[in-house]
Amino acid sequence: MIALDFSTFLGRFHPLFVHLPIGFLILAILLEWYGNAKKIEKKSRLIPYAWFLGAISAFAAALCGWFLGETGLYEEDNLFVHRWLGVALVGVAFAGWWIKKKPENYSSLLQNGINVLLLLMMFVEGHKGGNLTHGDTYLTEYAPEPIQKILGANTGKDSLPPLGNPDSVVVYRDLILPIFESKCIGCHGSEVQRGGLDMGSVETFLEGGDGGPILASGNSIESELFRRITLPQRNIKFMPPTGDALTYDEIKTVEWWIDQGGSFEDRVSAVEVTENIKPVLLRRYGLDTEPKPWYEMVSIPPLDSLELVALQEHGFTVKSLGAENPLLDVKYSGNSLTQEQLGQLEKAKDHITWLSLAGTNVEDNWLAVVGNFSNLTRLQLEKTSISDKGVAHLSALEHLEALNLYGTNVTDSCLGDLQKLEGLKRVYLWGTRVDPDAAKNMEENNEDLEVVIGQG
Repeated sequence: MIALDFSTFLGRFHPLFVHLPIGFLILAILLEWYGNAKKIEKKSRLIPYAWFLGAISAFAAALCGWFLGETGLYEEDNLFVHRWLGVALVGVAFAGWWIKKKPENYSSLLQNGINVLLLLMMFVEGHKGGNLTHGDTYLTEYAPEPIQKILGANTGKDSLPPLGNPDSVVVYRDLILPIFESKCIGCHGSEVQRGGLDMGSVETFLEGGDGGPILASGNSIESELFRRITLPQRNIKFMPPTGDALTYDEIKTVEWWIDQGGSFEDRVSAVEVTENIKPVLLRRYGLDTEPKPWYEMVSIPPLDSLELVALQEHGFTVKSLGAENPLLDVKYSGNSLTQEQLGQLEKAKDHITWLSLAGTNVEDNWLAVVGNFSNLTRLQLEKTSISDKGVAHLSALEHLEALNLYGTNVTDSCLGDLQKLEGLKRVYLWGTRVDPDAAKNMEENNEDLEVVIGQG
């Protein structure tokens, strides 16, 4: 532990030494090129001294940089190139010093060649070092868009595609893992395990690192993972120590995942989407978690146009819910409906989501057909002679959200069947023989249900 602390102490001198070879070597090259431009035959004696000082300071910078890299604070993929290019630069600097000591022994082509080579190496090495410290976008982030395109930078404001239906989005796989892959797994993956932590698989993730587990499921405050990503950035234990830190949205997403149990399998629809995370999911992932009516989530092919015409010929008014929604709003306007006419709707049973039979002569047993409309969400039966027997035929409509029974013959006996409608959000019982107290009692026992009732 003492040796590790001392090497880390030496490593932190890297930023101090790294600027010295830049100054010395550029000075040496400029002196040489100035002399060449002025056609001075005898080269300045300062040139080899500057090369030597540049090579020595490059060696010191590389040595300290090597120790700094061993602290585990940098992503291995980016560190590898920067580290070994630095070692190569030290070699080129000493070779340059050897050549510049006795320039008369070497051709001008070789001398200018090593100058250009060193400058290119320093440029690339400096760029790699800047990326390690500040992230890959540091140089291009505020560059004009044409320059960003030339350099191949991503000019998109948001590269995250919308995820769509919460029922199909797995919280860890689709929301959390991409954050870890971008910010963490470079140093804590299957190839490199800084601090003994491998986040590359669920099993190794749960094992934690040298200090034990980093995830306290259901409690972000007690999770070492969350503590590390929310420490002040100047803290030595802040993660990630280099590159881009987690954004506010990313931190809030990780916090929400942990507080909801830290599951690796749950879908968004299976966990509580708290009010503070809803705007984050919408803003970052285009994921709208507000409850939607069933008719907005159904995905089926449109009904054949010939079937639509047939419904209209049997006296029904048929409207679509929109250009991109294949479900239908069907209404019978007359009062001479027949069972045969109603039976024609069965051909479109998967497409009818709103149905109005209000004011018609529909009978109880006829509703057996309607009870098979799997995507029915709104049914209007007001001012008909429907009774409790008719309501019983509707108890299998799991997506029915609104039912209007105003002015019908239903009684308290229908309340049991109404409670079987799991998706029911609103029922109109005004003007019926249902006891208001019994109806309100049902409403109180179903927090998502609104009962509209009064005396007719």
